[in-house]
Amino acid sequence: MERKIFVIWNPFAGGKALKICKALTEKLSQEDLEYQVFDTNESKSATKTVSEFLDDTFTDLIIIGGDGTINESINGLTHDIPVSVIPAGTGDDFIKNVEIGKSLEQQIQTAISGKIIRIDLGRCNNRKFVNGVGIGFDGQIVEDMASKRVPLLTGHVAYYYHVLRILGGYRERSFEFEIDGVSFNKELILLTIGNGTTFGGGFKLMPDAKVDDGLLEVCEIGKVSGLRRFLNINKLSSGTHGSLREVNFHQAKKVTIRANKNLFAHIDGERMGQPPYEIEIIPKNLTLRVLKQ
Repeated sequence: MERKIFVIWNPFAGGKALKICKALTEKLSQEDLEYQVFDTNESKSATKTVSEFLDDTFTDLIIIGGDGTINESINGLTHDIPVSVIPAGTGDDFIKNVEIGKSLEQQIQTAISGKIIRIDLGRCNNRKFVNGVGIGFDGQIVEDMASKRVPLLTGHVAYYYHVLRILGGYRERSFEFEIDGVSFNKELILLTIGNGTTFGGGFKLMPDAKVDDGLLEVCEIGKVSGLRRFLNINKLSSGTHGSLREVNFHQAKKVTIRANKNLFAHIDGERMGQPPYEIEIIPKNLTLRVLKQ
């Protein structure tokens, strides 16, 4: 069967994404591979674009963008084909879980002819995710970034600005949740459920998560005083926060979060709203190209 490649890119990722898209299409043309290029825009998400135009004549999907573009694209898929990712976002957290090469040349070659593996996805209510769902503090950050934009601040800078702005004063929230049928009622700063390890462009909240083990990793952080939050924030970046007494980890196949209007959430770094949520693992649900070793 002749290959036909569906390329989707996010123009809002800036000049980096445009540069990648040009380099990729030049390589595809050199290798005499058939392809079509689609972009996202304010009126049409990647989910809508992929679901409308990626029919069964396409054999491959290449995504150029960040975690949000990946999330939208996989939620538009209606059949199983190899998916490749060339990172062009601000955080690019998901791609830290797999090896696709360091240089753009390596990443493009991986996207075209990389080794095929199968990885897990998560599902929150009816929406799939590649990396994870954050509820509480990290959900509030994404909510604030969407609703309280600061002129001239974008990407990592905007994220860290909102982290530091609310870190000291954010109060614990009441969480009612179940992990594989076991009920909990706790006062927590955050509850994060991950398929991948890293959130927010560098916070390694789930250091032991694996995208192919058939399990979700759950991190809960309880009451931490304002000063201790600032003193230990570096541990979230290094993934060593498990040494803190307020931190607990679980592994799960299903997590249920009860309704709570005081909690906000994100899914793969995108604004998600408020619970209730039913979150579960979908083992080996995505075909992905990675670097040949």
